[in-house]
Amino acid sequence: MLGGATVSRPNVVFIMADQHRWDFVGYGANGFTATPHLDRLATRGVAFDAAHCTSPLCCPSRAAVASGRYGMNSGCFTNLHALPPGAPGFVPQLRAAGYHTCAVGKTHMEIHAYDSDLTSTRHRAYMDSLGWDEVCEISGNGMLKSGIVCAYSEFLKAHGQFDAVLAFYRQWHYFMDRENRGTVPGFGAAEWPLAEAYQETPFVGNRAVEWLRSRARAQPFFLHVGFAAPHSPIEPYPAYMDLYRDKPEPEPWGDAERPPHLADGRRGYRAMISHIDNYVGQICSELEAQGILDHTIVLYTADHGEMAGDHGRTGKTCFFDGAMRVPLIVSGPGITPQARSGALVELIDLGRTVNELCGVAPHGLDQGKSLVPLLRGETAVHRDTLYAEMGCDKMIRDARYKLMWGDPKEDTRPLGRLHLDKPVNVPASPPRLYDLLEDPHERNNLVADPRLRGLKTAMQEKLLARINENTQTRPFLSRGEYRPL
Repeated sequence: MLGGATVSRPNVVFIMADQHRWDFVGYGANGFTATPHLDRLATRGVAFDAAHCTSPLCCPSRAAVASGRYGMNSGCFTNLHALPPGAPGFVPQLRAAGYHTCAVGKTHMEIHAYDSDLTSTRHRAYMDSLGWDEVCEISGNGMLKSGIVCAYSEFLKAHGQFDAVLAFYRQWHYFMDRENRGTVPGFGAAEWPLAEAYQETPFVGNRAVEWLRSRARAQPFFLHVGFAAPHSPIEPYPAYMDLYRDKPEPEPWGDAERPPHLADGRRGYRAMISHIDNYVGQICSELEAQGILDHTIVLYTADHGEMAGDHGRTGKTCFFDGAMRVPLIVSGPGITPQARSGALVELIDLGRTVNELCGVAPHGLDQGKSLVPLLRGETAVHRDTLYAEMGCDKMIRDARYKLMWGDPKEDTRPLGRLHLDKPVNVPASPPRLYDLLEDPHERNNLVADPRLRGLKTAMQEKLLARINENTQTRPFLSRGEYRPL
């Protein structure tokens, strides 16, 4: 049953980019990034302007989406934790209801360490336990230089391109590198020197289209497409860099010093988004060619954002909007077209939303809140507050104010790798408080203003209320595996 009538269940294409911030899209506020296919997708459904990740880091964000549980409950709050085999999630619910499930590209359910083999029998069994019938998985973002084996690395070896790609990625230093220090800054652009087919974005996009063409037609399907871009290293394909290379680049927010490479890094970041956009268009074209686009939910989002120079920072692992806010578009049957929503939305809501759109019950531990009333135009309000966490650091945001109870990037205490394995049982790093109505670019920290003690207390109370509300009575039923490097 769906919408009160007996109909065949819709297919789902769930597209997740890596580190794509919300305002680098064509339909967004600045309109500077060329994303014609995402723009078209937005006209087919609802585009959300205030979608936030649950944690501004890959594994904990993706684990929250997959499991529908906050890190405090799943145990997955760093990139060194993984959901245990058999953890409940929205994908197993779909498979149990008759969906054929396939993951192409990056999922980051597996901990990315030197000995990881995403093509192994062990990994295949692990992904099967999380609800996946088929997987074609990549590690992403140049991680192959640390020794990880995945579908992309094996593709490159089969075509005699692995050594050339490895040499290209060695221009950047990554903290997991044992010896190479690299010369290109982390957010510095170096254009892709090889044929387009050997880059990760085309690899993922082409495999997704090929799967759609070869899939079994008897079942409804759920296809996860995980692009590893635009996450650094910034590696634009020249044809997409041409869209931006001679144009002025808007300045990032804040008054921090801007290194010489930043403007080209931002251009390259936009070019990588435009490259993804091309494959979003190809996926939708294939659905249309098969006559199933109108019967398919197409969802586009990202695991978290990218600071892109705001406040003198790049990367993520903080609670500023650049790292927290992500694009979110949901289109498909029964969804209001050409709609924009300013409702406060958490990515943890997506699993329960997809389950409801497909007429499938969520699992009993799912903490998300379905977006279906928003998607059908039945309401304009979703949540009163947004909550996010990174270990001991927390964030709460309401319609006007944001309280960051800790700033992982400014925590200099000797606690390990800071954002990767800072203990959850130490006091949070220094707090920040912002008035997003008067100060949308988060320049003026109000936390020490004596006139606003009452506001700070009120926001602390909202944060504690959400922590209490979010904590499940059996919080570690799905305790994340911890694997230090």
